Amino acid sequence: MKSIIMKSACLGAALTFCTQLPAGEPPNDASSAGVQAELLSADTLAKWVVEANPSVAALAAAAEAARYRVAPAGALDDPMLSYGVAPRTVDSDRLNQRVEFGQRIPWPGALAAREAVARHQAAAAEGDRAALALEVIAQARSAHARWWFVREALAIHHAAETLVGELIATASAGYAAGRSLKQDVLQAEVERANLDQEELRLLRLRTTVQSRINALLNRSPDAPLPPASPPAPLREPPPFATLKMSALARHPELARLDARLAANQSRVTLAEKAFYPEFQVGIGYNSLWDDTDKRPIIGVTINVPLDRGKRRSELAAARADSSRSRWALAQRRAELLDALAQARAAVVEAGQAVQLYENDLVPLADEYLDTAIADYRSGAGAFANVIDSEQRKLATDLALARARADHAEHMAELLRTAGIPHPPPQSELPGVEP
Repeated sequence: MKSIIMKSACLGAALTFCTQLPAGEPPNDASSAGVQAELLSADTLAKWVVEANPSVAALAAAAEAARYRVAPAGALDDPMLSYGVAPRTVDSDRLNQRVEFGQRIPWPGALAAREAVARHQAAAAEGDRAALALEVIAQARSAHARWWFVREALAIHHAAETLVGELIATASAGYAAGRSLKQDVLQAEVERANLDQEELRLLRLRTTVQSRINALLNRSPDAPLPPASPPAPLREPPPFATLKMSALARHPELARLDARLAANQSRVTLAEKAFYPEFQVGIGYNSLWDDTDKRPIIGVTINVPLDRGKRRSELAAARADSSRSRWALAQRRAELLDALAQARAAVVEAGQAVQLYENDLVPLADEYLDTAIADYRSGAGAFANVIDSEQRKLATDLALARARADHAEHMAELLRTAGIPHPPPQSELPGVEP
């Protein structure tokens, strides 16, 4: 069996060679610069996806624009300069003219409230960008796990094909010597045909996963990709209390909703300030006055907020928006914690499945297959037992690979739900002993 596995590894390497970028050759698309590696890691793929995703770039630009709006929101309006002249005095000995300079000043606290609204809107825009980046990182990690699984499944499949080829040779030799039946050879041929059919499905899956990864990278669907590196070693996820603390403190969706709530609360403050008048102070010079002492002018203008019904409606609407944001934040927090508990349970289950296959099921399948082959060659066992054990071996190996890929995908979802873009070392998670 060891020789068979070594042969299958070579076959798998040959099969995936066509999807590997040649060393030193640039990618086909300008957007895929750097997509060259002997093995593609999940971290590297996630980094490339974030850099290449146009939606993330668009939201980053929107967040940048929102940050630039903060300073203008807290600034005073431009001052006003007015000039007037008496037309009939243009040709006279004294030109009569009037110059005024005025500055509008809101009620104290109104500018700060306007700036706070803009600042919280900028924080919400950054939350939009971070939430989308977190989502595409999780998608990239899941796609990486599926890309590794396809390669591993094809290697396992080729090992099974090699074994069936050896069984066909053994059964044919036995039939020629009169020690076995023709149906043994036919049964092995049928199994090889079934393996050929299954290989077609795996090749289609490889094309699908490759197209999905290239879509995440904003590349052509058939652009070549390096083979994926194996998933990270198994490790116990942090306790739920630790993940909960991380999600509540750093998840961008909650930060975005919290910023929107703060923005609406600042709008409430701004609506309350609307009940008070705004001022306009000004200085001027009016040469129409004959007395030069009367020509300089200093004045103050205020608006009179008589329509309080309109302002009460605006204040009520702002308070209702604030209440809506508060309930939306509470609802999303509850949904997130529920998803977090389910994601952690899925990681634990997948990890236990991997250990079960590695420690028990795969060794048993190997022993079962070796025993069935030995019994058949000695004449003590039926060929049907050999085929059955080969099928069990194939199914068990594929199930182990699928469990490892599932564990990586569930871990990607757990990290996304906890608001962690990249898995930190176990010792750096709060509440986890090194």
